Order: sequence, then C-alpha cells, then structure tokens
Amino acid sequence: MNLSILILIVMSLVSPSSAAHADYQDLKNDFETYAPPPYFESRTRSAPVPADAELPQDTDFETEKKRIREMKTLWERSLSITGKETSYVRIHSARLKKLRPAASDDKLAIARVRRKFSLADLEALVLLRNPGIRAEENRLRAAAETFSQISELDEILRKYTAYTEALMPGVGPMKGKDPVKMKFPFPGILALKGQIVNQEVKAVHENVEVARRKAVTAARKAYWNLVFVRKSRKITGETLKHFRQLETVATTRYKSGTTSFQDVIKAEIRREILEEDLRTLREKQRNIEAKILELLNLPPGVQLGNPKDRKPAGKKISLKSLYPLARENRQELRRMRAMIGKMERMVEMAETMILPPYTLNLSLYEDEAVMKTGSAAMKESFPVSTSASRGAGLPKMPWYGTQDAYLRQTRQKLRALREDLRRAEAMTATMVRNAWSELDRARREAALYGNTLIDLSRSALDVSTRGYESGTVSFADVTGSYTNWLRVRLTLDRKRSDIGIALADLEEAVGTALK
Repeated sequence: MNLSILILIVMSLVSPSSAAHADYQDLKNDFETYAPPPYFESRTRSAPVPADAELPQDTDFETEKKRIREMKTLWERSLSITGKETSYVRIHSARLKKLRPAASDDKLAIARVRRKFSLADLEALVLLRNPGIRAEENRLRAAAETFSQISELDEILRKYTAYTEALMPGVGPMKGKDPVKMKFPFPGILALKGQIVNQEVKAVHENVEVARRKAVTAARKAYWNLVFVRKSRKITGETLKHFRQLETVATTRYKSGTTSFQDVIKAEIRREILEEDLRTLREKQRNIEAKILELLNLPPGVQLGNPKDRKPAGKKISLKSLYPLARENRQELRRMRAMIGKMERMVEMAETMILPPYTLNLSLYEDEAVMKTGSAAMKESFPVSTSASRGAGLPKMPWYGTQDAYLRQTRQKLRALREDLRRAEAMTATMVRNAWSELDRARREAALYGNTLIDLSRSALDVSTRGYESGTVSFADVTGSYTNWLRVRLTLDRKRSDIGIALADLEEAVGTALK
C-alpha cells in the first residue's frame, strides 16, 4: 500500500517537468527562427544597390564639373600657335602651315635656314622648335591635368554616402541620401576649387608666354646682329681693297722718291688691322649663327643663309600709350595677378568652409543609419567620451583657432602680393621708358648718319684721294679719310641694326607686339 502510494507521488512529480521542458524547447526554436515582418525589414534595411547603379543626380554638382572640364579644354587649346593665341608674336597662318613640318624634322629646318630666311621665318621656327618653349608647354599640360583631380575626393565621398548610409525619413525633406555637409557649401566649394586651379594654370600659361617672349626676343637680336656683321664684313672687305691699292700707290711713290717710307708703313699697318678685323667679324658671325642654331635646337656647324630683311620696320611709337599697354600685357604682371586671384579664392574657400553663409535650413541632419541603439548600432547616438583635444566647454571644431590663424597669415601674404604687384608695375614703367629711349636714340642716330654724315665722309674721301694724286694732300690725311669713311658706314649699319634690337627690347618690356 505504502509502496504504491510512493510510486504515484513520484509519477505525479516527473510528468509536469517533462511537459515544461518540451514547451521551453519549442519557445527557444521559435525565438531563434523568428523573422520580423517585411514592413519592418523594409524600414530598417537599405535597398540593395545594383552593380551599375549611378549616383543620385546633382545638377549643380554636374554643372560645375562640366565647367571644369571646359576650362581644361580651353587651356589645352591655348598651346596651339596661331595668329591669335600668342600675344607676343603673331604668325601668319600660311607661313605657319608651311613651316609646321619642320617642327619635328631637323632636315627640313636645316634646309629652310640654309636659304635666305626672313625674320618672320626665324620667329616661326623658334616658336615651333625651341626646347625652352616646349618645356613650359609640357608644364602647362601637366598643370591642366589638375582640373581632373578637383572633384575626385568629392566623388569618393558622394559614393560612400550614397552606397553605405541609409535615409532618415523623419528629418528634413526627402531629397536624397547626401548629407548636408556634402550638399552645402557644395557645389560652391567645388566651383572655388575650379577657380583656384584655373588661376594657377593661368600663371603657368604666363610662364609659357614668358618663354616664348624671351626666345623670340633672343632670335630677333641675333638676327639683327647677324645682319650687321654680314654688312660689316662686306664694308670692311671693300675698305681693305682700297687700303691695299693705297699701299701699292705709296710703295710706287716711295720707289720714285716722291714720298717717304713712313707712308708705306702706315698703309701696311692699316691693312694688317683691317685683315684682323675681318677675322674677328668672321668669328662673331659664327658665334651669332651658333646662337640661332641653339634657339632652333639644331646641331652646331650648320651653315645659315643670308637674312632677307635689311632694315627694321616700324613706325614711331608714342611713349604715353605704352604705359597702359605694358600694365595690361606684360606677362610677369599678369602672372602676379593670377597668383593674387588664386590666393583670394583660397581665402574665400576657407572662410566658406569655416563660417558658411546663410542657408535655408532645409536639412540639418545627416542621412545616417537608423540603427543607433542596441548591439547592431553602427555608432553611438551621443558622445560617450571627451577627447584630450576637446575638453569641457571647448568648441566642437578643435582646429578652428589654427584655421583662423592660417587665414590671417594668408590675408597678410595677399596684401604683400598686392604691394609686389604695385612695385612690379612701377618697375615695368621704368623698363618701358628706358627701352623707348634706346629706340628713339637709335632712330635719331641712324637718321643723322644716313642723311648727313655718310655723304660728308664720302665727299671728304673723294677730295683727299684727288688731292693725294695731285700731291697737295698728305698720306696721313688720305688714310684718315678712308678710316673715317669706314667708321661712318659701319656706324650707320650698326645704328640700323640697333633699331631692330631696341624695338625687340621695347616689345619685350611691353609684353606684346607693337607693329
């Protein structure tokens, strides 16, 4: 009896435990296999992004990118040499088309300069072949590539915010996934970046113009020096023939006893001096030709033809009109203005990023993920610690003071650049005045020798020669007349070439062609 009662009691205790264990297993299985309703999943999970998905269209951003690409294209086109692009020297399109094959073919260039060549031909060949100009053009191409780098970082950030973060539908107008700090101050900041790079490329472009100006000026000076040396060799050779004849006459008269041996010695001395002058002029001509070959990037030893132009062209130029022309066109001044423009836009961009202007307050919150709580939260919903650089009471922008100091420093540098520009403008005015004075002096002296002194020296030589033949003029007077006639002729040609050289210096000081 007692045993049966004990068995019943034990069975009554074990049966509820087994049932409870079975219910717990079912509850555990249901919990592990639970899935939220589709509506909840659609609200908490970002939609899958297709592989070929594009960024949300931002018309302002795309417009600025298009403008940047257009600026790059314009700068690349500026490297072409036509009658309009280069401000310092203008080449006729027909001449440029004719000489362009010689830009990369040494044989064609050598064949062209071996014949008679004009100053315009030399200028065109220098612009096409000079290594210094090509180097600056390559630097300009490298600077133009900066345009494509402007929006790269912004594109990466926009892709990140579009592909990895979710939309907060409860905050602001639902216009897309871009956070406010990416939408504002963009695309204004992107536009400022484009303007900064544009100003920098503009400064590099002025370096190209400076290289062209210096190379063309050197070619012009070498050309007119070559004209003078060739004329000098011709004049000196003609005078040498006269002195040889004079030496023969003096020797004959000495043998006949009508003159002294001193006259023979004087004639021989003058002949030796002129022969040495001819050798010196020959070496000067080779030096000038070597300079031209250097500018054309041709091998040394190439024989050059005779220059076509004998007298420099150009009308009288008013000094008063040159000052504003130089302030506007001189490449160094334009380069400084470009650097000033670049720094002004850098200051504006920094001020915009630190202290943004007025906003309509459309959306003040970023489009971060909804999950900010629990074990699946992507980030804390509020700060949980204080960094060493951001203590209690300090602003949320710990580097604000540093940026403000940098802005003050940049503003001072900007003021310094503006003062440098004023100083450079004053120096340019002095350079223009000096170059114009040299040109005016060369014109006046060339007119004096060409209109007056050359005729007087020729008349004096004729009178001395006839007087010496008749025995009324001494040998010293005859040699003096020949020497004076030689000096006047050489000086006349020197002054005519100086007109071309002074005009080249004046155009270099002004920074543009004056013809």
